Amino acid sequence: MTLERKKTIWIFITLLLFIFILFSGCVDLTCAYVKEPVISDGWNENTALRNTGTQFLGLEKWCSSTYEINGKYPASLTVTTLKTLVLTDEGEIQKKMRQTIEETFLNSIQLNENISGERTLQNNHKTMYILYDGLDTKKDENVKIIGEVWNCATSGTSVICIGVAYVTNKEISDVENTENWQKIVMDSSGTIDGFIGEEGLIDNIHCH
Repeated sequence: MTLERKKTIWIFITLLLFIFILFSGCVDLTCAYVKEPVISDGWNENTALRNTGTQFLGLEKWCSSTYEINGKYPASLTVTTLKTLVLTDEGEIQKKMRQTIEETFLNSIQLNENISGERTLQNNHKTMYILYDGLDTKKDENVKIIGEVWNCATSGTSVICIGVAYVTNKEISDVENTENWQKIVMDSSGTIDGFIGEEGLIDNIHCH
């Protein structure tokens, strides 16, 4: 095979790959979000923290939104949507999520992995979650953290949620206040910590 013929074949393959990517929907990313009606009781989206990105020549795209509440027991939930040419295995996503949590809080929060499990959300997706109990070593206050992931075949995306809630405030009391934690994790079955409700933030994420 001549060099010129090889070059022609590679150009043809590259063109086919580009067309495949273009029509696969990988260039279009639908970002998951928390449904507006449940963003209440002092919670709001911090639009300044909205973020998007692309890598690997456009074969991977991501976007994220952050919801938070300030006050004596601050809390936040970050929802990240990832789209790749082929859906990533959920087990691999969970592994990366665990690594992200541990690296993010390495120098600020002493983490103890509490429990991991599965549940089904209102959007009918079966998810995998990890719960942590933490201690903010600078503030000497207790924190609860959840990492939760699932794949949405309809939109061709992977969704990663990381929620953080302070449950003690040393200036007030050593008694835990789990109100904001409950808002993040509750569902109709009380899967996590027995918190039952239909207005949980993660439970009301729209991804397709």
